[in-house]
Amino acid sequence: MSEKVRVGPILITLALLVLSYFAGDYMLAAVIRPMWEEGIIPGGVENWRVYAGLLKTIPGIIGLALTFAWGVLADKLGRPRLLFILSLLMGLSLALVGFAVNYIYLLLILIIFGIAKIGIGPVIYAFIPDVVPPEKRGVGYAAYYAPSVLGFVVGMIIGGILFYWRTAYLLVGSLIIVFGVPLYLLSKGITIGYSEKVVEHVKYSLKDALKAGLNTTTLIMIIQIIPWAIPWGFITLYAVDYIQTRWGLSKEFASGILAIAALSIALGHVIGGKLSDSMVKKGDYSGRAKVSIIGVSIGFLGMFGMFVYPYPYGSTEFLALLPPVLLALSGLLFTTFAYPNISSVISDCVKPEYRGTIFAIYNILNTSGWAIGPFLYGLLVEYFISSGIGEKTALMYSALILESLWLISLVSWIIVMKTYPRDRVVSE
Repeated sequence: MSEKVRVGPILITLALLVLSYFAGDYMLAAVIRPMWEEGIIPGGVENWRVYAGLLKTIPGIIGLALTFAWGVLADKLGRPRLLFILSLLMGLSLALVGFAVNYIYLLLILIIFGIAKIGIGPVIYAFIPDVVPPEKRGVGYAAYYAPSVLGFVVGMIIGGILFYWRTAYLLVGSLIIVFGVPLYLLSKGITIGYSEKVVEHVKYSLKDALKAGLNTTTLIMIIQIIPWAIPWGFITLYAVDYIQTRWGLSKEFASGILAIAALSIALGHVIGGKLSDSMVKKGDYSGRAKVSIIGVSIGFLGMFGMFVYPYPYGSTEFLALLPPVLLALSGLLFTTFAYPNISSVISDCVKPEYRGTIFAIYNILNTSGWAIGPFLYGLLVEYFISSGIGEKTALMYSALILESLWLISLVSWIIVMKTYPRDRVVSE
């Protein structure tokens, strides 16, 4: 089968797989109360949320601790086989959630899912450049990032609206397997460095793999991912609360705005990847940095405007909602241009044999940034309120401080615009 025939079906199947397992991950938020009401999650009104929170925290910590090992295995064993194994683990574990009879069973099953879900990240990051040539990697990575965002909407619909939670988990678990099997079959013959026609491979060395991440461009991209991810972490978790508290809107209104925002973010991944691909095809290798610089600059201003907008408290009129919602949607859309380009730049500056290891480090830092964001936001809000500042203003100040971390990423992209063309190691 030729490369041209393979790329499209592989990316579509991969996107559907990613959409399915992220839907299964996000779905927990929609079904957690019914689980408690049925006695699966223990505790009374005052403390059941502690037990519920551990269903995300413990699998997340264990999954993160094992991420590096999966990245190394991706370099040693190849990516298609590992993708298949981790897909089966995710599918089976989510399907088994549907048979939960007590809390310990549920926690153990979700730990298995967490290990596979977090572990598959660096494997996919390394797999995409095996399939997609350098000039198409923006769209290639968008095939991962966009469905990972849309999974939030799909998970809320499946678990919160359409199905009883046990049925929902059986369905999503089955879908993961349904898409994991054809992805493996389509990927047979896709070896490390396949899209770059790499035939001879160096023997894997952990020392050499770690050195591969020390060129200027890769190092900058990996380090900047923490300040880049922190604002995303707090925005995704506290966006509904921010809109409720500062704008005076109901939870339903705020959730609807967040759902629309998710679509905007997904679209931003695709546009950002496609724009940079078109520039690279024309020989402008700094195009990925240029697109990201423009996106982050406009996106930063859009989100800044949304955070400070003097919204008429409690109003649900269309004309009142339109300006700040447009600011938010444009802010998230443009800022997201950078995400597929971060991965594309790293993949272009690291030899195929070592991408799994480097992307494991990237994934650990990226996930950590997302986790740190909500905590820092909470600390800042507490500080400002304890200093005598009103709650609404405290939320705004905290949001602006964390959003300003994107300026670090902006500076990083300006530097990378010069270093990236020089540090590329891909074969074309």
